[in-house]
Order: sequence, then structure tokens, then C-alpha cells
Amino acid sequence: MTPGQRLATVIVRGWTRTYTWRLPSPVRDARRAEIDSDLWEFEHDPERARGAAPTLHIVARLALGIPDDLSWRAANASAPARPARVIALTAATALIVAAFWVYDLAQPQSLPLPPSRMAFVAAPPPPPPPPPPPPDQTRHPGGHALQERAPARAVPVP
Repeated sequence: MTPGQRLATVIVRGWTRTYTWRLPSPVRDARRAEIDSDLWEFEHDPERARGAAPTLHIVARLALGIPDDLSWRAANASAPARPARVIALTAATALIVAAFWVYDLAQPQSLPLPPSRMAFVAAPPPPPPPPPPPPDQTRHPGGHALQERAPARAVPVP
């Protein structure tokens, strides 16, 4: 039995003792024996999985069985449940859940890899300025080049 299974089994037995507390002895002892028998059979089952799966199975059965356990308790209680009992059972349930949470936090966890070094790319250089106009041209404010000295052309006359 792994340490995780041992812890889960202890918690299941503690929960069983909590919700059967102050019941008539025959009812209480029969329920505790039933749970102990179920845990023993699970532990000694040759076909069950190995590793973390059995621990998760016990924890899942505990968590999913809590509502059934509380309804079993209500059905077998000799007196109507008092608010103090309901509070005690709720607190016990919260402690069990917290114990599993702390147990999970105590397990070694693999950390994610750090991000790779980022390379920052600078903006491309600005385009070079346009070449200056030839000396025989000037620019108007709109940016159009005009020739100051246009060559003489022969214009055909009709």
C-alpha cells in the first residue's frame, strides 16, 4: 500500500467514524465494519490498478459517497438531527476536503519551463530622402518640379 493509499484509507475511516458518531452501537459498528471490509477488499484485489489510480479511486469514492453517507445517517438516526450535528458533519466534510487539498499541494510538482529569451527587433531605418532636383528645375510648394528653361520647340503651323 502506498503512502497516498494509507492516507486516503485513514481519511475514509475517520469520515466513517465521524458520520456514525453517537448512533446506536449495533448500527454504528455494522456500518464501520462494512466500510472496513470494503477497504480491505479493495486493497487485496489482485486485478486492481497500481500506482496513483487506486488512491484516486478511494478519494473519488469518498467524495462522491458523502451525500449518500449523510442520507444514510439521517435514515438511521434515532433522533432528529440537531443543528450542532449538521454543523459538525459539514465541518468534518470540509476538513476532509482540505486534507486532500493539502496532500495534493505537498506532492512534488513539475514546474513549467521558463520562456525562451526574446529577441527584440528594431524598426527598419527610414527611407533615404529623395535626391535634390537638377539645377535647372525648381519645386513649387506642392512638390511638383517645373523646368525654368524649357528648350525651344518647333511648333507646326497648319
